[in-house]
Amino acid sequence: MSVVRTRRLQSDFERLTELARRHPRIAIVQAIGAPPDRYQLRFEVRSVRLRGDAVEPATEHLVEIALPAGYPRMPPHCRMLTPVFHPNIAPHAICIGDHWSPGESLSSIVIRIAEMLGYQSYNVKSPLNGEAARWAEREMATLPLDRANMWLDESAAVAGAAAPVASSSSSSPPPPIPNAPPAPPRAAVSAASVEFACGGCGATLRAALGASPRVRCPRCRGVNDVPTRGRA
Repeated sequence: MSVVRTRRLQSDFERLTELARRHPRIAIVQAIGAPPDRYQLRFEVRSVRLRGDAVEPATEHLVEIALPAGYPRMPPHCRMLTPVFHPNIAPHAICIGDHWSPGESLSSIVIRIAEMLGYQSYNVKSPLNGEAARWAEREMATLPLDRANMWLDESAAVAGAAAPVASSSSSSPPPPIPNAPPAPPRAAVSAASVEFACGGCGATLRAALGASPRVRCPRCRGVNDVPTRGRA
């Protein structure tokens, strides 16, 4: 193993360990290698899975990340170990390659996977799962399923990229999951939303007012301030 690769793997391990220590939604289940080049991670994110023909809630997910011999020139291999229903996730792969670069840290990739699981990030134009893409298009008004801000200030510094600076309130109930079995009664929450154009690529974005002051564009990955009213 080259010195460069060893240093990169060690750096990723240290930063990912720190992220898991501080992040309430992410945990390292297993790290294999010295330094590790394969991980199993647990995510606690509100999402959905398909059971038969029914879409049902799924809140705990296991993900495997393998760092190939060509890493970081080549992207990590990411796959689900538990089922999830998402346009850009198939049993054999999680589609992170379109927005990956060798300079991106493993911690940043892990946070992006959390965003995908919560439907904060998805692409219905070139899906791995066409059925999930059609479902997401029908249910777009109810997305994301998990509105919690997955980014921490420290993880943003690790990634070397801009990130949201405030998380949504943990006391606010998450939005209902379409076509899922009824949940126990709880206080109703309604939130106005606003549409605006991404400053990086011009894509139309929709965000719930008050959920987070910034959102990440699923097309170009740029971070945008959410306008307080009207259309930007």
